[in-house]
Order: sequence, then structure tokens, then C-alpha cells
Amino acid sequence: MLVDRGIPVVVERSEFRCHKDNAFARAGAALSEDLHGARLVLGIKEPALDAIEPGQIHVAFSHTIKGQAYNMPLLQRFIDQKATLIDYETMRDENGVRTIAFGRFAGIAGAVDTFHILGRKLVKKGIVSSLSQIDPTYRYDTIERLRTQLQGLEDYVAYPLRVLINGTGNVSRGCQEVCRWMGLKEVTPEQIADGRGPEGSWFCVTASRDIVKRKDGGDFDAAEYREHGKARYENDFHKFMGSFNVLLQTIYWDETYPKQLDQQDFLTFRDRLPVVIGDISCDIDGSLACTKKASTIDEPAFSYYPEDDRIEDGIHWNALSVMSIDHLPCQLSLDASEHFAKILAEYLVELAAVDLGKSLADSGMGRLLREATIVYNGELTEPYAYLQTYLDEAAKQVG
Repeated sequence: MLVDRGIPVVVERSEFRCHKDNAFARAGAALSEDLHGARLVLGIKEPALDAIEPGQIHVAFSHTIKGQAYNMPLLQRFIDQKATLIDYETMRDENGVRTIAFGRFAGIAGAVDTFHILGRKLVKKGIVSSLSQIDPTYRYDTIERLRTQLQGLEDYVAYPLRVLINGTGNVSRGCQEVCRWMGLKEVTPEQIADGRGPEGSWFCVTASRDIVKRKDGGDFDAAEYREHGKARYENDFHKFMGSFNVLLQTIYWDETYPKQLDQQDFLTFRDRLPVVIGDISCDIDGSLACTKKASTIDEPAFSYYPEDDRIEDGIHWNALSVMSIDHLPCQLSLDASEHFAKILAEYLVELAAVDLGKSLADSGMGRLLREATIVYNGELTEPYAYLQTYLDEAAKQVG
């Protein structure tokens, strides 16, 4: 599309993409060892610090909008280089709905990887069930193959599978698809509160209204919770502890909201903890104290020891297993790439024509891209000015 319009395209060589280099070359793209000198860089994950050059535009999932401490150096690099950062995560339509997201793919892969880890863990205990037949997501190649495999599993009599999916967005819906493929019945939050979960295998979906309560005893109000968070609401997740043996964490969280399970909670409920937590949200040092780092596809799980708030790589029966892979859709690369490309194509010509010599308002970007711009020519844009506080704090830590 871009080449046909006379816009030169350079693709960085890679041995790992699902679409091979020669496919890009056949489409008219030039291949290069790096993207040095490129004006517009389209990526997925946040770029390396030394890959951000003066005046460049980068479009990526930057993982900065919550003020994530580990990525404040990245944000500062954009400012120092007088570069521009546009984040897919902040591209939203007139109704506030994200237009580019891999949520469904993350949910599917996160659920499958978590069940795979559970199967491996059960084998360590001498429990052989149909869960041990589940492979890591990347071995299935496509969603269709994965679905066919999961639908062919036997029942879970040897180890009843009781799954709590926390969150109701696209990631949650991906998790729910997997549970339904596996033949799990859905139960309500009311059915599992206070440890009253039914016998057999099932899954349950909880929303914010289920896991927090107003401090004054009043009714839950979603708009109020989004605005005031922990100032008016407190954690009420504890009532579900002991009901489930797998937690799939998909809900949005930042410092505005109450934590769900801090270290003390893990100690208090140590006899009622799940066997595995799949933290698909991967909020490091966030809502769940156990998530100390992102795990990897090669080493998908680590063990959490609440007694000393410590983690250790690998799966151990006597410790909580945590899956926190932060690039889950990569395991469904073909399906995810095709989905992503169809949506991104709508914005490519507009992005290629951006005039950085003018103000953001006059740059040629439409509303959606303007509102998704975090840094423009080295300056935080007005909607993201709050990030300066996080940048200042990060600078203090370095100093």
C-alpha cells in the first residue's frame, strides 16, 4: 500500500517473524540490518533506548502511561532526543474504545500457558490429568489448531479445574473462549463468594464491582470508582480466596486503585492460595505482590514465596507458580499479525505524512493519532503532562 503510493519502506531483517524477509522484499520493501535514519518507525514492543534517534517518530506499545518506573528512562529518551512517541494503547475511537489491541490474543495465550503450567505442576505431584496434554501456546501455530486440541481434551475428574478470571475486557473474553473450548461451565461470583464454590470444574468472571466495596458501605458506582479509586473504595477480593485453584488476572490496575493481594494477604491466605496465577496484565509490583517480573516464553513461570517476598525461577509444588509473560500475542503471531495489520493500515498514510515542523494540532494527524501522541518533538503533550511527576521521581532515584 505504501510502496504503491511512492512511500519508501524499510524492514529490519529478522529470523523470528512469522512473515519472512523475502515476503517483505517481494512486496517492494528494502531490507536492512537496522532502522538507522528512518523518519517513522513502526514497532510492537517499546524500542531500545539506543534505537531512538533525534526527531524520529516511533509508534509502539510503550508501557509508559501508568508511569511505569522501569520505562521512565525510555520516556526521558524520547524527550532528550526531541523525538515523538505515539502509543497504540491510547488509540481510541469516539466512544473511548481501543482501536488497536491484542487483548483477545493475550487472553487466549495467557490462559493456555497458565493451564500448561498447571499441568506440569500437577505431574510433579504425581497427578496426571488432561491438563498435562496442553502444550505452550506457541506450539499450536494458529488459534484454530489450538481450539481443536482443547476441545478434544478429556474431562477433569482427576483434578477439578476451578478458574477465576478477574476482569471483563477483551483479554478476559479471550480467557473465557479457552475455558469454553475446554468444556468448563460458567458460574457467578455470588456462587463462589466466601469459599462456597460448587463441585466439579468451572470458571467465573469477576468485575471491579465484585472485588472492591465502598468504604462507607454504599453501592458500587463505576464512574465514581474510576475517578476516586482507593480514596473511596477498598479491596474486597478476599471473600473469593479458597474457591479457585487458578487465577487469570486481566483487569486494568494502576496506583489509583486498591491492591488486590499484597504480601500480607499472601501470608494471611497461604492455605487458600491458588495453585497457579496467570497475571496476563503483568503489572510488575502492582496489584498482585507475587508479580515481581515478567516471565518469558522460554521460562514461562516462576515461584513466589510470600514469607520473604521472594521469587525463584521454575515450577515448584510447594510454592505459588506465577505466569507473567508480557508479550503473549507473539505466540499466536500469524493470527495476531493479520488482525493488527488490517487495523493499522487505516492510519499508515496519515502517519507517513505527519509534518513535524508544525504544531501537533496542525501536524496533519487526525484526532485519534493526536490523542495517542504522548511525546511530540521532545515535549509531553497536554493529556500526558502528568507523567512529568513520574519522570522527576525516576530522576531522583538515579541521583
